[in-house]
Amino acid sequence: MADDNVAESLEETWAFLKTGIDNVFKQQSFVPKVYMALYQSIFRYCTSVDLSNRKVGAMELYEAVEGYLNAYTIEVFKKMKELVGEDLLKSYTTEWESFLFSVKVLDGICSYLNRDCINRQRDEGNLNIHTIYRLAMVIWKREMFDNQDKKIIDAVLELIRLERSGTPINRAFVSSVTGNLIELGAKDVDLKKETTPSKDFPVYKEVFEEKFLAATREFYTAEIQKFHEENDSVTDYMIKVETRLQQEKDRLQLCLHYSTGPLLSDCCEDVMITRQLEFIQNHFGRLLEQKMDEHLTRMYGLCNRVKEGLDALRHALQEYVTKEGQEAIQRVATEASNDPKLYVKTLLDIHERYQGLVDRSFRKDPGFLKSLDNAAIAFVNRNAVTARCSPVQGPLKSAELLSRYCDQLFKKSSKMPDEMEMEVMQKQVITLFKYLDDKDVFHKFYAKMFSKRLITDSSASDEAETSFIAKLTDCCGFEFTSRLTKMFQDIQVSRDLTSECKEKFSDGKKSIEFNTLVLSSGSWPNFPTAKLTLPQQLSTSVENFQKYYQEKFTGRRLSWVYSQCRGEVTCSAFKGKKYVFGVTTPQMCTLLLFNEQAVYVAEKIMEATGMDVRTTAAIVGSLVKNLVLKSNMELIGEDVPLTATITLNEQYTNKKVRVDLSKIAMKAEAVKETENVQRGLEQDRKNMIDACIVRVMKARKQCQHQQLTSEVISQLTTRFKPKVEMIKRCIGSLIEKDYMKRVDGQRDVYDYVA
Repeated sequence: MADDNVAESLEETWAFLKTGIDNVFKQQSFVPKVYMALYQSIFRYCTSVDLSNRKVGAMELYEAVEGYLNAYTIEVFKKMKELVGEDLLKSYTTEWESFLFSVKVLDGICSYLNRDCINRQRDEGNLNIHTIYRLAMVIWKREMFDNQDKKIIDAVLELIRLERSGTPINRAFVSSVTGNLIELGAKDVDLKKETTPSKDFPVYKEVFEEKFLAATREFYTAEIQKFHEENDSVTDYMIKVETRLQQEKDRLQLCLHYSTGPLLSDCCEDVMITRQLEFIQNHFGRLLEQKMDEHLTRMYGLCNRVKEGLDALRHALQEYVTKEGQEAIQRVATEASNDPKLYVKTLLDIHERYQGLVDRSFRKDPGFLKSLDNAAIAFVNRNAVTARCSPVQGPLKSAELLSRYCDQLFKKSSKMPDEMEMEVMQKQVITLFKYLDDKDVFHKFYAKMFSKRLITDSSASDEAETSFIAKLTDCCGFEFTSRLTKMFQDIQVSRDLTSECKEKFSDGKKSIEFNTLVLSSGSWPNFPTAKLTLPQQLSTSVENFQKYYQEKFTGRRLSWVYSQCRGEVTCSAFKGKKYVFGVTTPQMCTLLLFNEQAVYVAEKIMEATGMDVRTTAAIVGSLVKNLVLKSNMELIGEDVPLTATITLNEQYTNKKVRVDLSKIAMKAEAVKETENVQRGLEQDRKNMIDACIVRVMKARKQCQHQQLTSEVISQLTTRFKPKVEMIKRCIGSLIEKDYMKRVDGQRDVYDYVA
C-alpha cells in the first residue's frame, strides 16, 4: 500500500480490500491492526477530494462489494444445489452461519461507507441502496434461498415431523433455518425494496410459518384419529395432549420465532381440545366419582385453554356436589335430625372435600367457586333432614341445627377445643352460615341460646363468644349483631352491680351466694314472667337488690324473670349422703317446701309457690322424672297430675355428688323455643320488609314496582330471602297507611309520602 496520507485509486483500494475480504470469508483470523487498515483504506478512498478519474466515487466501491457478495453466494449455491433433506440442511446451515459471521465483520469494516455514503444516498431518496449487511441479506435470499426455498422448507418440516414421531433430530438445523428466514427480512427483498426487515417477518411467516401450521394441524388430526381407534381412555388422552403441548412449547422456545407462539397454541388447542371437548367433558363426572383429583387438574388445565371450555364442567360440578351433599345427609338423616354435631360435620365434610378440590384442581377459579356455592346452598337448605319436617319447620331446620351446634361448641364441657381449634371451628360454622337462606332464623335461635349461656354462666370463653359475634358482624353487618353485643355488655355491667350490692348489704354474717343479672328488655329474648312466691332465704336477697338498684337508677323498673333463674341446693335427706342439686328457681322453691313437711298434694305445692297450673305440673314432673320426688300417680307426658300425692324419694341414689336437675326442664323449654320462633318469624319478617320498603322509597322518592321489589330482595338477602308475594302485601299495607302512594296513570310506579 502507498503512504497513509495519499489516496489510492479504486483499483488499488479494491485490490487491498479484496485480499482482506477473502480472508474474512475464509474464516482466517487477523489481528486488529489489519482490520483497522481495511477500514482506513475505505475511509481514505471515500474522503478523497480527487474525484476526476472516478464515475461515482464511493458508489464504485459499493458496487465492487456487491459484486463480490454475488459471486460468493453463487459459488456456494453451486456446491449444494443437488443436495436434499437433512444433507441439504446441514450444508445450508453451515454455509449460512459462516456467511452471517463474515458479513457482520465486513459490515464493520465498511461502517464508514454505510454511515457516510450509503445513508446520504438514502436520505436523498435512493432506496435502492442498502447497508452492506442488508445488501448481503438481499443477495443471499436472491441467489441462495429463493432458488431452493421449497427444498429447504420441506426438509425442515420433515425433521419436525420425525421429531414428533419420536425420532431424535438435530434441532440446530431447524433453529438455524428459521433464524435465517428472520434475517432475510422484507417480503420480496431485492434492490428495489426497503433495506430494513419488516417487523412482521413476512419471509418467515409466508414461506415457513403457514406451511408449518398446516403440517401441525394435519399431523395431530391424524394422531388423534388413530388414538381413538385404539384407546378410549380420557386420562391417557389428556396426558398425551398435555405432553404434546409441552413439546410444542419447547420446540417454539428452541427452534421458532416467539411470534409463532399464539398461532401454534391456537392450532394445537383447536385440534386437540376444542374439537375433542365433548369427549373430554363427558368423563368429568366419572373422575369426580373416583376422586381422581390429579386428572381433574389436568382436565381443568386443558379446557381452560379454549373458549367456553369450562362452562359444562362448572355446571356438572354444581349438579354433582348438590347430589353428593344430599346423599350424604340422606345416609345420616335419622340420627342427624336430633344431632347437631353429626349434621354439621356431614355438611362440612362434603363442603371441605369439594372446596379443597376447587382450590387445588380448579385453581380457585371464580366460576367453580360459584358452582360450589350454589351446590352448598342447595344441599344445606334442602335435604333429607329438612324434608322430614313439616312444610313450616323444614326451611328452618338447618338454621336451627347450626345454631344448636354453636351452643354445644361454646358451652363449657370436659372436652373443650383449644384456641386454635376453636378459631377453625368458628370459621367452619361461618362457612355454613353464609349458605343459609334463613339467617334470621339462625339469629333467633342463636340469640336465645346465647342468652342462656350468659344467664347460666355456661360459656366456655368470653373471647370465643366475642370472636364469633365479630365474624357474624362481618357477614351481615352491625345491625344483625347489635342485640348480641348489648346482651354481652349487660352481663359485664351486672357483675359490677352485684358486687356493689353485696358490699352495701354485707353484715359479716354467712348468707347465701346471690348474683343478679340486669337484662335490657329491648335486647334480650322475651322471657315468661310467671309469678313465684320466694322462700324467705331468697326473698331477702331479692328485696335488698331491688332497693339498691332503685336508689342507684331512679325511675327504672325491674321485672324478675324467675323462669330463667338458677341455683344450687344442698340436700342431705337421702340415706345420709349429701348431694348438691343444680336447679331452676321454681324447682328450688318446690324442694325447699319439703323442709317443712314430707308429703304434699301437687295442688298444695302450686298454692305454696304461687306458680300457675301448667308451670306447677311441669316443674314437679321434672323432679319426679329425676327420681328426687315420688308421685303416687303416673306422669301425663312430662307433667304430674295436680291431684297426685308427692313425697321425697328417700331411696334416691346417684354416683355423682353434684347433679343437674334442670336439664329435663330445659329440654321442655327447647321444644317451646322452636314453636315460638315459628310463630314470631312471619311478623318479624313483615316488619323488616316494611322498614326496608320505607328506606328505599325515602331515598328514591319515586320507584317502579319491579325495581322496588328487586332492591328489597337485595337488601334483605343477608337476613332471609323475602318472597315476592309478601313484598307485594307489604307494599299494599304501606299504601293503606299513607307511607307511599301510586302515581296517577302509572299503577306500577310509587311515590314516597313524607
